[in-house]
Amino acid sequence: MGLLPNFLETGGGEKGLFKAFRAAGLPIQTLDNPNMPIPVAVMAELFAQAGAILDDRTLGFRVGRDTNYQGWGGWAQYGTQAPTLGTGINRLNATNWAHMSAFEMTLQPVGRGFVWRVVPPLRQDRIMHYTDHLLFPMLSYARLYLGRAWVPEWIEVNYPRDREAQVIETLLQAPLRCGGKGVALPFSAEQLARKQPEGKLAALQALTLKDIAADVVLPEAQEPARSFSAIVAMRLLEGKSDIEGAAQTVGYGVRGLQRRLSTAGYTYKDILEAARRTRALELLAQTNVSVAEIAFSLGYEEHANFSRAFQRWMGISPSAYRAKFGIDRPRTSLAG
Repeated sequence: MGLLPNFLETGGGEKGLFKAFRAAGLPIQTLDNPNMPIPVAVMAELFAQAGAILDDRTLGFRVGRDTNYQGWGGWAQYGTQAPTLGTGINRLNATNWAHMSAFEMTLQPVGRGFVWRVVPPLRQDRIMHYTDHLLFPMLSYARLYLGRAWVPEWIEVNYPRDREAQVIETLLQAPLRCGGKGVALPFSAEQLARKQPEGKLAALQALTLKDIAADVVLPEAQEPARSFSAIVAMRLLEGKSDIEGAAQTVGYGVRGLQRRLSTAGYTYKDILEAARRTRALELLAQTNVSVAEIAFSLGYEEHANFSRAFQRWMGISPSAYRAKFGIDRPRTSLAG
């Protein structure tokens, strides 16, 4: 939600805040749980209700202005570790379902360039403010590679042009192409090949997965186990291994998730262990993060439990594996 509740309460008071939440079907208690996933249709409705209550055409813009790609969490962080803008966008596109359920994300050639398009599954009459807010994570991600001053030649939005669209164009400093399929930004081939400024990428190397296939730790598994393995892997980037949170990410209850996984011949424990093994091998080989910190980052409460699991997976201890396959690097920490 970003700063939307703050704007609501400042402009409409507590009454306006409660009214918008009630109209959107969103419990006000959600404010006390900022990490709770919210269905995109509900979020868009909350934006629409807030815009109507405050009678503010620029609400989505103003909320989004203080939002960047980091609001997308570990999924976006994985994208920022790509060597070029184009590679990063493709990473995000390939795994967008891990964060944005039912969204369509594509990077397609158009004319002499390319267009990155995000299509949210929303009703056309409830999208304007949410769309304006969504622009900013996309812009901030591109600017990570292209520089803070970069402005696209145009911006596609998925709502009809209205009398006040020019206000948004002035604020964005770019013309809007209204009535499009989704939210889109154009890029040249040279821009997609652009690397991040020297030094920014290096600080994230301890968390880099080798490539998009490494995120899907069960590439040969049947769906939904294959896709779900990527979600488990990304949650491990933040040290999260609980099935409840994983189920919530994909929009199922725990039992519903277990049933779906069983149809592919897997349990949550199977997938978690595969993701832990992939991540442990990467960290032991590519970093000098301590074995104890690796264990805790993978959700083990006891260092010894990780060592026993690793011995079972590889036939040797974590320290022995690092001595044999690791590269010599200065001591680092997953905490940064």
